[in-house]
Order: sequence, then C-alpha cells, then structure tokens
Amino acid sequence: MELVSGLFLSKRVVTHNGTKSPLTEIGRAFEYLFNIKLGDIHKKHENVICRKANKRTEFLDILRKVISEENKKKGYL
Repeated sequence: MELVSGLFLSKRVVTHNGTKSPLTEIGRAFEYLFNIKLGDIHKKHENVICRKANKRTEFLDILRKVISEENKKKGYL
C-alpha cells in the first residue's frame, strides 16, 4: 500500500487523457497486477499516512536497502 499511496501522492500516474489518476484506480491496478485484495483503499491509504514516522515507509525502506546492497555488490557505488 505504501507504493500505491506514494504513486498517488506524487501525481506521476496519469490517465490516458492526462489527468491525475484517482487513488482507487491505482489501487485496483495493483490488485489486478499482483492478484491481491487491498480492500478499502482509502482507509488503507489513510493508515499509511497515519503511521508513526519510523514505520511510515518501512516497506519502501526495505526496497531501498536491497537495491543499495545490490549496487554495492556489483561495484557501482
């Protein structure tokens, strides 16, 4: 849900006619793409926003860490 919320808030995902994609549309796309059920997307989005600072982007922090580790492992620094 952190990815969905981040993409929505960044306003970088747009519809075919160039307008900002709604949160529900991005969430439904993730549900379809990853074969998951997010449930109430607006409530889940609000839960992400309301998390404590050290837990707010926990999953994204893990992704950043593994990408950085792979970067170092391959010697790109």
